[in-house]
Amino acid sequence: MIELGYKQIGEGKITLVFLHELMGSCKNYNMILPYIDSKIFTCYFVDLRGYGKSIHLSGEYTCNEATSDIINLIEHLNLENVNLVAHSMSTMIAQKIALEHSKKISQLILVTPISAAGIQLPKSSQDKLLHDMKNNKENIEDIVKSSSKRYNNTWIQERVDMAYSSSTLDARVGYMNMYLSTNFLDEVHTLNIPIKIIVGTYDFPIFSYKTINRLFSKPYTNVEILECLEAGHYPMIECPVYFASKLELFCV
Repeated sequence: MIELGYKQIGEGKITLVFLHELMGSCKNYNMILPYIDSKIFTCYFVDLRGYGKSIHLSGEYTCNEATSDIINLIEHLNLENVNLVAHSMSTMIAQKIALEHSKKISQLILVTPISAAGIQLPKSSQDKLLHDMKNNKENIEDIVKSSSKRYNNTWIQERVDMAYSSSTLDARVGYMNMYLSTNFLDEVHTLNIPIKIIVGTYDFPIFSYKTINRLFSKPYTNVEILECLEAGHYPMIECPVYFASKLELFCV
């Protein structure tokens, strides 16, 4: 059994486990750390295989593998009543974890989430995305620029540098393939724990409030969706005080 790398912050009774997105790592959450009450919360910021503190760990980079890795870590750390926080691509993994390990997960907090059906695109579009990511044809730059039209070049370059430095190419391609090809939507009707969702007004249309409400309200019975009016795809970086405050509101 491998053990994923993680950073622990705080010593409180309420447990949060954080998962990251495709083009960053758990460093994406660094901006919220000054606003997390360490006497109330114990936070575990976990890096998936091929990312951050787990960059040396290779694998198949599938939803099932990542789910197993996180469950093993939760068991190893003997955690109970986990508030599982996930961002973008890892929200699929979080939903799968809750399905398979519901006794340990008290609620899901999903940020700019992907549904259990994944991102459904024509096969030709999937193949192009994977090909461009694998062959490094400025795919990362294009994605960052298209999601950062409100911001300056310093922000854009920082996000591009983060994407390249935080992970291996195999991991990025693998997890992109995960959310393009994985679908367990028919399973999630059994999941009854609370699900809190944060979206950003300036995110891509597929992550908009309207789209997320449509995708998540039907299969789940206990969903609350908040829209951060000053954020795009990165509420924890763009609005860290707001983000940390909402986490506390969800959990306390």
